[in-house]
Amino acid sequence: MANLPGITIGRPNEICAATGETLSPGDRIVSVLLIDPEEGSSRLDASEPAWNEGWRPSTQSDVVAVWRGVMPAPKDKANDRPVDDEDLVALFDQIAEPQDDQAVELRYVLAWMLVRRRRLRFEGQRKGHLRVRRVTATGAYIDDAPIEVADPGLDEDQLEQAMERVAVLLLGEPEPEPETQPAGDAS
Repeated sequence: MANLPGITIGRPNEICAATGETLSPGDRIVSVLLIDPEEGSSRLDASEPAWNEGWRPSTQSDVVAVWRGVMPAPKDKANDRPVDDEDLVALFDQIAEPQDDQAVELRYVLAWMLVRRRRLRFEGQRKGHLRVRRVTATGAYIDDAPIEVADPGLDEDQLEQAMERVAVLLLGEPEPEPETQPAGDAS
């Protein structure tokens, strides 16, 4: 689901807005994103044949976008991530003051995972601490000052192994290849 300021684009509707018939996986569809100043955003999906025959939404809302696609198969709940990026950020925030070595390591690993997922921005390392900032989807800073995360002294191999363990445990999947590698001490 894409989120833009004031706009939500969800999964396609299962019912054709033109005919009222069920849209099946693999059906060609035309999606219309509407904005109503009072109601907000909404999405309508119609079969491509109905669109080609001239169906258009009858509404006072503004049409923001129209695109063609294919009706996806229903999501397999067994393959859904048990924890999404928002949950990882919440967990990172909850252990802001780790009480033991395992919590220190977990917070450090979560920080690097969130840097990779572009939820935190790497600001540097100094005196045994990783410095990061929370950022919005557009890259704007959320925090006024960097957050300092205690560095448990993991080397790169140990960090990679810890990240893989946490990703499998929390996300049910291995962590993707890094875009940013831990930097050396930037005192």
